[in-house]
Amino acid sequence: MGVRQFFSNTSLRTQILTLGAFSALITAAGAVISMTWTGEQTPASFGPWTFFHWRLTMAVLVASLLGLVLILLAVNRVIRSLQLLRDGMTRVIGGELEARPIPVPVTTDIGRVQQTFDEMVRRLRDAREENQQVHEALRGRKRTVDRLLDFSQTIQGAGKAEQVYSTLGHFLQSELSLTGVAILAHEPDVVPPTQVKAAFPHDFLADTGPMGEIDTHVCPCLRQSQPRHFRCDGSPVRCALDQHLKQPQSHPAYCIPFTVGRKMQILVHMLLPVGESWTEERRQVAQTYVNTAQSSLTSLHLLAEAEQQSMTDSLTGLYNRRSMEQLLEREVALAERHSRPLSIFMVDMDLFKQVNDTHGHAAGDHLLKAFADCVRITLRKTDLAFRYGGDEFAVALPQTPLGQAQQVVQKLRQAFASVDFSGAITRLDQQPTLSIGIAERSLAQNVLTLSALLSAADQALYEAKSANRNCVKVYQPPQAA
Repeated sequence: MGVRQFFSNTSLRTQILTLGAFSALITAAGAVISMTWTGEQTPASFGPWTFFHWRLTMAVLVASLLGLVLILLAVNRVIRSLQLLRDGMTRVIGGELEARPIPVPVTTDIGRVQQTFDEMVRRLRDAREENQQVHEALRGRKRTVDRLLDFSQTIQGAGKAEQVYSTLGHFLQSELSLTGVAILAHEPDVVPPTQVKAAFPHDFLADTGPMGEIDTHVCPCLRQSQPRHFRCDGSPVRCALDQHLKQPQSHPAYCIPFTVGRKMQILVHMLLPVGESWTEERRQVAQTYVNTAQSSLTSLHLLAEAEQQSMTDSLTGLYNRRSMEQLLEREVALAERHSRPLSIFMVDMDLFKQVNDTHGHAAGDHLLKAFADCVRITLRKTDLAFRYGGDEFAVALPQTPLGQAQQVVQKLRQAFASVDFSGAITRLDQQPTLSIGIAERSLAQNVLTLSALLSAADQALYEAKSANRNCVKVYQPPQAA
């Protein structure tokens, strides 16, 4: 092996050891040669200089060997420290950043290099931990976004508002790890005005009385229409809904109100487990879910409102004639399928044209609205009332035989007769009255189809008007000759 190849292919330790051994051999060879030359002299020729030369040679040899040993030890420690640094760098390259015991460096320079390396490893370790935290946060946010997209797609396919409420409660409970969630709707014109739309878990609400008895005037969320955080110490004052929950007030509560349409207010009341807190991130996630649900509920409400407007009369709020055929065909089919009775009566306001001509169309509109109000307070929710045209109305009574239908008609006439029109229509000569004709779907009378049933009720109405009005007539089939 050549000298250049030796220095380029061997480690520093091997090079120093080889050079030290080579120096020791040269020193030993010099000493041997010196001693051999001295040994060739005769004792008689030994003088002071020769003896001194011999002693000096031995001292140089010992000092050289001792110095060489010390150099080798020092160099070996230096190389050992460098090897430890190299091993540490190798572990860092392999991804290992855990701290390990470090021996005391042999020199100041190596100690500074070691400190610099340790600082680099510490910063790399901090950067890796921070990077892991960032990745963990990104994974959590990605999961949240995925769940939000899943929630949005789910409620977009919902055809009813109840499905949206149920889905919202389920996602909020699972995503925020809630102890429970209740969704309430408050609508002043509905009885009861406050209703539970969804609750998770199903035993979240306590049996402390009907939810409609909640005093919404003491609810800060509904009153101010702003989200509210209710802490466990009661500051600010806890929500009025707490008395209807099974969980104690040690659960941190958070309420989010929103509106659907012009009058309906929705309240989402959520509880966290004891010891946890409503962080800003949790509140933002909850608000995002609620905003998404609000958008879907608003769309469903507008769609239902548009459908309702297309099926109802704008003046009276009753169903219009265009929707009558579709709805009554369904009732006739149900009566046929389940062998249930079905009665229909038609109503005509007596002398309505005379009121219009004498007192104006506003007075006639007031009569129509008053009759529609009497219909709403008299009939059941399952009954169907239609404005047939002008001052004529048709009312269907499902699962109602003729005898019960006559009782309903009498209640309607009494309600209309008790209305005071003097405040709205001045100088009204007499109390407005009604002429009514009733018919029942009957196999014996051959009144089975919708057209036959309407024709029978209309014929009975014609008989009531012919009998000097203000009376009720029941359809009688023509007698055979």
